Amino acid sequence: MAKVNYNKKTKILSIRLSDKQSVDSDVQGNVVVDYDKEGKIVNIEIMNINFEEFSKTKDRLTELLKIREEAAV
Repeated sequence: MAKVNYNKKTKILSIRLSDKQSVDSDVQGNVVVDYDKEGKIVNIEIMNINFEEFSKTKDRLTELLKIREEAAV
């Protein structure tokens, strides 16, 4: 179910790993990690990332998330 999204206007890269609701967050620099009630990561947001950086990493992120999903099955 992993989804990668980039908002060009806000310069936020979002990596959604689960549909579960976020109940806690950890912020370090320009990275926000959201956790569900079981402590599992449900979303990662990277703030202030430019489009060129996103373009370079998009395919690799998608590949890694697909591997993660396949391993979970």
